[in-house]
Amino acid sequence: MKFKIFIAALAVPLVLTIARAVTHPGVPERELEGPPHLREAYEVLRRTNPDDPTFNAAAARFQAVQQAAAASALQSANAQTRESASISAAYLHTENWQAIGPTPLLHGETPWGSPQHLSAVSGRVTAIALDAQDEVAFIGAALGGVWRTSDSGQTWAPIGDQLGSLAIGSIAIAPGPHPRNEATLYVGTGEGNFGCDTYGGVGVYKSTDSGRTWQGPYGSSLFTNRAVNSIAIDRTNPNTLLATTGTAFVSAGGACITEPSLPPRGIFKSTDAGLTWTKMTTQVANDPASQVIQDPVTPTRWWAAMYANGGVVGGILRSDDSGATWNQIAGTGGLPPLDATGTWSRAAITATGDGHGNTVLYVGNGQTATGAGSGGRVFKSNDSGATWTELANAQGFCNTQCWYDMPIAVEPGNPSVLYTGGSYISSVDANNNEVTPSEFMRSNDGGATFASKVRSADGTTALHADVHAIQVWPGRSNEIWVANDGGVWKSIDRGDNWVNLNTNLQITQFEQCDLYQANPNIAYCGTQDNGVDGFTGGAGWLHLDYGDGGTALIDQDNPNNLVHTYYDTSGGDWSIGVGYTTAGFTALENYSFSGAAKNNPPYNNGMNYTDRVLWYPPIHLDRGVHDTLYFGTNKLYRADRFFSYPTGAPNIFSALGPGTGGQDLALPNGEISAITTLPNPAPGLDAQTIFTGSSNGHVFVSNDSGASFTEVDAAPSPISLFVTSILIDPRHSNVVYQARAGFTGSLPAHNVRKSTDGGMTWADASNGLPDIPVNALVTDPIVPNAIWAGTDAGVFLSTDGGTTWNPYNTGLPNVPVYDLKTSRQPAQIIAFTHGRGAFRLQFDAIFIDGFEVP
Repeated sequence: MKFKIFIAALAVPLVLTIARAVTHPGVPERELEGPPHLREAYEVLRRTNPDDPTFNAAAARFQAVQQAAAASALQSANAQTRESASISAAYLHTENWQAIGPTPLLHGETPWGSPQHLSAVSGRVTAIALDAQDEVAFIGAALGGVWRTSDSGQTWAPIGDQLGSLAIGSIAIAPGPHPRNEATLYVGTGEGNFGCDTYGGVGVYKSTDSGRTWQGPYGSSLFTNRAVNSIAIDRTNPNTLLATTGTAFVSAGGACITEPSLPPRGIFKSTDAGLTWTKMTTQVANDPASQVIQDPVTPTRWWAAMYANGGVVGGILRSDDSGATWNQIAGTGGLPPLDATGTWSRAAITATGDGHGNTVLYVGNGQTATGAGSGGRVFKSNDSGATWTELANAQGFCNTQCWYDMPIAVEPGNPSVLYTGGSYISSVDANNNEVTPSEFMRSNDGGATFASKVRSADGTTALHADVHAIQVWPGRSNEIWVANDGGVWKSIDRGDNWVNLNTNLQITQFEQCDLYQANPNIAYCGTQDNGVDGFTGGAGWLHLDYGDGGTALIDQDNPNNLVHTYYDTSGGDWSIGVGYTTAGFTALENYSFSGAAKNNPPYNNGMNYTDRVLWYPPIHLDRGVHDTLYFGTNKLYRADRFFSYPTGAPNIFSALGPGTGGQDLALPNGEISAITTLPNPAPGLDAQTIFTGSSNGHVFVSNDSGASFTEVDAAPSPISLFVTSILIDPRHSNVVYQARAGFTGSLPAHNVRKSTDGGMTWADASNGLPDIPVNALVTDPIVPNAIWAGTDAGVFLSTDGGTTWNPYNTGLPNVPVYDLKTSRQPAQIIAFTHGRGAFRLQFDAIFIDGFEVP
């Protein structure tokens, strides 16, 4: 089935045809997202201190956010007294950032498997809390903060946009009656999905007025750079709370499990309503924990699901003294034992009373059962945890991603109804019946049998892949709410049919984007988890291609020519390459994959598939000849007239630099991370001047169209940071800037550098910037010598060519800005964030020294 949407009021009329599935010859659809650990390594590389692997990145970001807020407050005070020393008098406009979506992404990938019911998606949601007294629901997003709905998901509003971290791991509501809109909420920061590509938190925030105001963060010394991924409140004493912590974004490359230099993980307790916390688990100094619950029958008994890291870490712990002491029950009563290799992986637990004084518990873990094709086992106890029996028909419920997504939930008061959530398994048989195991299942008979409930029976919608949370509405047993990588859904018939709640949630995690200058209501963006998407001027953006979208570019001479990356791996089965179309925002099936592949089959596009390459490699369209495409591995490749090549044409890319194999521009072990060109003064010719930057801090320039390259900025400590962006000033081509990600641990942070002689020599230009990754640089569309920087602590502006910097974040949530793009007609800047979608700064009138600039 196909759908057509006609989009008006654009410079170029566009027709969108949505197909069921995109075809990439020989490439399984889900593989476009790639191995998660490689994405983790990429994000870690951009946010580390290369000279100090023990550096606490989340603490540094929190400090940078506080510095930016203080500078903004001073700037505002100075402006009110007309004594602004913070912002140059040459730049007097005071516009605020305005959200422009996606709200939502239209025709998203729901579900992953075929057949699909393409429907609205928003972004990764990690936590749900339901307030039945006020008929209010709260959700927490991966890096999109906390949102509230009072109309059952028809509309949402963000609350707490300026919390110290918008990476949310958990939300809890204090039990018991409360006055309307005065519920006590606790929010655990740090995304709790045990991935290194997620952001760490700064502690626990508390609200006593349903999220209108917040106090905290509390427990920062124990929780910073960790994920508070579960909070439970004692129903007999609301001053007593238990919480669990796990891995979030880390600073030590690849050290996603041990991290001895960071705060120890485990189970924590507060007896003063969340103000102070004490670590309660002492069996292992650093034992990651996934979830904690209070026994529904015996209030002094608590259960904790852990994360296996070999040895005694992991399994299920039980406390009979309100969390003071804990005992391991894995390996007892029929539960499988722990082992040295950590096959238990992540665990999950849910429980309810049976009405006869017993607790019925369900425990899930990440093991693969003998003979099963994928991971995940579920065990049941009918006698309060004394004995356990495996549920054979639940095997494989979380597939290959049990460490990332494996919620289970029993219906309160009804132990016969059990729900399981997992990753991207979703298919139907010849009779169009959903096959089990799947990413979402329901059992009506206490786990004896399961049915897949991914697609609505009425055929209107389906769940997105990767389920992270399942909640039953208190007092309404038929109503369940589910959160996943695509947002939020609810069902009022236990999952038989789904209502899509991704109405106005703006929580998309952008990577890199492009803007069509002739019509700045056309943008093209890559996202984490939600493909490649198109902006057409409205709040609803178009979902155009699947998988992980990386860098996305528009041919400025022809907006129908679009190119983007998925993910790339050295020596991988199908990648190094790009996806592209010459049909604009039209049919998904018009995307073609142009890759150099080891198997699957070899495309022979001219690039060496054994090159070192970033997960999201940089691509660049020539500033003069807009259909010449550059691609960076550890070498720079160029494809002239890229969009004119027939699909699958061999050897379309050529390596630049001396020799047939091209020049290595990222020695000894880096990859190219940034590319830019200066338009050739001769029309129709590729650029003579080309700059590249690398992941290990090297900057090269070629002034002979890539025949040779000279290193112009080496990488001595402390500036051996990932080069994210190189910017040539369009008004003065000898002025060049570079942005760097990562942390140095001191000021100046060297995260912006400047050259005034065409890139031959460089000097620091970061005065006023905090020690924070700088992800993007753009020149102001109107004001000369003004530079904008997108950072992990928001947007900063320099009006003096990088000599000084000040924050410019009014209207912008506390979220990392991954990319910036500008246009002159109309004069605007768009900030593409990694967690809160896109925001626009549009200038109606700009005054320079008293004169209006049109």
